[in-house]
Amino acid sequence: MLQSLKKYTNKIVLAISFKSVEAIIDLILPLVMAGIIDKGVMSGDLNYIIKQGTLMIIISTIGYASSIACNFFSVSSSQQFGEDLRNRLFSKIQTLSIDQLNNFNQSSLLTRVSKDVTQVVMMTMMSMRMVLRGLVTGVGSVIFSFMISPKLALILLFIVPITIWTTYYYMKKSVPLYSSIQKKLDNLTLILRENFLGIRVIKALSKELIEEDRFEVKNKKLSEKIVKADNTMDSKTPFIGLLINLGIVFILFSGIKEVNLGSVKPGEILAIINYLGMLLFSVNTLSFLFSMSSKTIISSKRINEILKQDSETYIKSSNLNSETDYILEFKNVNFTYNDHLPLTLKNINFSIKKKEKIAIVGSTGSGKTTLINLILRFYDATSGEIFFDGKNIKNYPLEILRNEIGIVSQKSFLFSQSIEENMRWVNPDATIEEIKESIRIAQGTEFVEKLPNAYQTIISKSGNNFSGGQKQRLSIARTILKNSKLYIFDDSFSALDFITESKLKKMLNEKLKNNTIIIISQRIISVMNSDKIIVMDNGEIVGFGTHSFLLTTCPIYIEICKSQGIENGGDEIER
Repeated sequence: MLQSLKKYTNKIVLAISFKSVEAIIDLILPLVMAGIIDKGVMSGDLNYIIKQGTLMIIISTIGYASSIACNFFSVSSSQQFGEDLRNRLFSKIQTLSIDQLNNFNQSSLLTRVSKDVTQVVMMTMMSMRMVLRGLVTGVGSVIFSFMISPKLALILLFIVPITIWTTYYYMKKSVPLYSSIQKKLDNLTLILRENFLGIRVIKALSKELIEEDRFEVKNKKLSEKIVKADNTMDSKTPFIGLLINLGIVFILFSGIKEVNLGSVKPGEILAIINYLGMLLFSVNTLSFLFSMSSKTIISSKRINEILKQDSETYIKSSNLNSETDYILEFKNVNFTYNDHLPLTLKNINFSIKKKEKIAIVGSTGSGKTTLINLILRFYDATSGEIFFDGKNIKNYPLEILRNEIGIVSQKSFLFSQSIEENMRWVNPDATIEEIKESIRIAQGTEFVEKLPNAYQTIISKSGNNFSGGQKQRLSIARTILKNSKLYIFDDSFSALDFITESKLKKMLNEKLKNNTIIIISQRIISVMNSDKIIVMDNGEIVGFGTHSFLLTTCPIYIEICKSQGIENGGDEIER
C-alpha cells in the first residue's frame, strides 16, 4: 500500500506542516493568556490587555487558516490514495487465477475493496490531521509546563505513562476482537448476497422465514462482537478522564501553595491547567487513533493479502504459427482441485482436428466443465500436457490463448449495459450490422427488435428483464461475434426449445464452418450428428467416436440414449 501512498508525498508533507503550525499556535496561546491575567488584569493595564488580546486574535486566525489548509491537503491526498488503492485492488483481482479466487469468497472481496479501503483511507486522513498535532501538543504541554513550574509539571509526568500504558493495554485487547468482526461481517455479507441472487428460489420454496432466522443469528453474533469490541475500547476514556481530573485537583491544590509562596502566578496556574487539557486532548486523540488502528491493521492485512497474490503468468508472445492438423490435444492429463482430494479427471487422452464439430456428453459431475476449464487455463493440469494448435498451452500467452477461444458458459451472464454494448465486449470494433447478424444467427432478432429501444435496451442486473432462453441466445450471439479458432458451448442450449435450437445450430454450423466447435450437452438428440462424441463418466473418457460407433461400443452411451428414448441409432427421431 505504501507504493500508492508515496505518490502523494508532497500533499502529505503540506498537510502535516500546516497542522504543525496549528499545534504550535495552540501551545503559545495559554502563555499569552497567562500574561494578560498576570500583567494586565492583575495590574489593571488596559492597554496591555488590548495589545495582547489583539495578538491572540491574529495568532488564532493564523491557526484557523492552517487548520483549513491542512484539511484540504489531507482530504485530497487521502481520497486520491483511496482511489488509487481501489484501482490497484480491482486490477489485481482481475489478474488472479480462478484457483486463487476460489480462496476468497465474493463477499470478502467486496468488503476488502469497499469497507477495508475506506477504513485505511480514513486512518490515513486522521493520521495527517491528528497524529502530529497530538504528539506536538502532548510533548509541548509538558515542556511548557516545566518552563512555568517544574513542581506542578511533575503531576503531568505522573499521568502520562499511566495513560500510555492504558491505551496500549486496550489496543492489545481490541485487535483480535476487530479481526473477528471483519470475518463475521464477511459471513453476513455472504448471506445478503446469496439472498439477493437467490430471492426467486427462496420465495418459490417459501423459505423466507428460515432465511430471516439465519440472517438474525449471524447479525446478532456480529452485533454482540461489535458491542464487546467497542465497550472494550470505550471503557478506557472514562478512566483517562478520571486521571486528568485528579491531575487538575492536584494542580489547584499545589498551585495555591505556590501562589502563596510567590513562585507561581495565578495566570500561570491557569496556563498549566490549559496544558493539562491539551494533554488530555492529545492522549484522547492518540487513543482514538490507536482504536482506529486496531481496525486499520486488520483491514491493511486483508488488502495486502490480495495485493501480494501472484498474478497469472502472462508470457510474451513468441512464434505461434503451426502446421499441425489438430486444434486441441490432451495427453495423459490428470487433474484435482486439491492435492488432498481424489482426481477429478483421470488419464484424459484425445485429439480434435481443426474444423471438427465435437460433442461432450456425460452425467452430472462427470468432469465435462472441468475439462473445459483446463483448456482455458482457469486451472492447470495436475499432470500431463494440453496442446492448443500444436503448442503446449503453458507456453501459450494467456491473453492470446483466451482470445482464440470463444465460450458460452452454463450460466449466461450479461452486463448491466445495452444489448449493443454487451455484444461489443468481445469485439469493440464490431459494426451494428455485424451485431445484428450475430443476433440473427442466435435466433434473437425477433424478440430484440420488438423491444422499445431494440439494441439500445439496457439489460438489468443479472439480465433479469430477459428469460433464460433469451439470455442464452444473447450470450451465444456475443460469442460468435468474436473471431476465434475454437468455440465452446457448455450446455448453452438447455433453455431453448427444440425448434429454436435446431434453427440456431443450422445457422451456427454455417457461420462457423471453418472453425472448431465443442458442444457440451445433456441431450443426445442435440449432438448425435457431431463428427465425434466424447463420453465421460466419473472423470474418465469411456467412449470417443461417432454416434453410431458409440451405440455399438460404449455401454454408458447406450444407457444414456435409452434413458432419453433414443434407440436404433436415433435416425427416426433425428428426421
